[in-house]
Amino acid sequence: MKQQALINQCNEWLRIGDFNDYCPNGLQVAGDDREVRKIALGVSISEELIALAIKQQADLILTHHGLFWNKDSRVIQGPMQRKLKLLLGSGIASAAYHLPLDFHATLGNNLRLAEELGLQQIQGILNTPKYAEGMMGTTDLENIEALGERIETVLHRKPLLIPYGPKLIKKVAIVTGGAQGYFLQAIEAGADCFITGEASEQNYSMSKEYGVHFISAGHYQTERFGIQALGTKITQEFGIACEFMDFPNPI
Repeated sequence: MKQQALINQCNEWLRIGDFNDYCPNGLQVAGDDREVRKIALGVSISEELIALAIKQQADLILTHHGLFWNKDSRVIQGPMQRKLKLLLGSGIASAAYHLPLDFHATLGNNLRLAEELGLQQIQGILNTPKYAEGMMGTTDLENIEALGERIETVLHRKPLLIPYGPKLIKKVAIVTGGAQGYFLQAIEAGADCFITGEASEQNYSMSKEYGVHFISAGHYQTERFGIQALGTKITQEFGIACEFMDFPNPI
């Protein structure tokens, strides 16, 4: 399958037209439309990732966080110039899937993290007519310390626990990445504990005042699973090799 045809298929699977995002989803930099035999996967498209993809002879790069964001400067210089020079000189195409990969019903970061943490009775929360902006599930763990230990085991990163919720946790809500602004919606949806990637100053007092646990488990770490799930689906459907290129980020 050629580069553009494969990207078109990913666009269809992830239903990119359903989202009003603040970045372009799908194709970001066109390649030479070669036959795709190997795909480089990553959370974010960095200069390091592009260089490694070239070294490993990838034909396509798929990431969750792409090159272009609505509020970025439109002057091509510095790191952006270097990244584009690498891509354009290699013939490798790049595509990115932001909100479509967060909220997808089977491949999404939210669902995959919920499954990795062993949540049960998983269902969508914060629903729109076309997708759910987060996941809620029940846990077999008895307290916030045990849940924190499981998160550390799964994500290989010690989470920040703001432990002012109930002693017995029943319902856990998840919105991955920089979704600390969803804390109130998760509370209103009935969560005893909210897991996201990052934290803001006000989340501390909100946890105390509402009596709901807040966990910051890392933006990068909470968003590793969706792009890997997309790669697995591509391999299963088309037999194309996919390699996840991991560049751990402490944030």
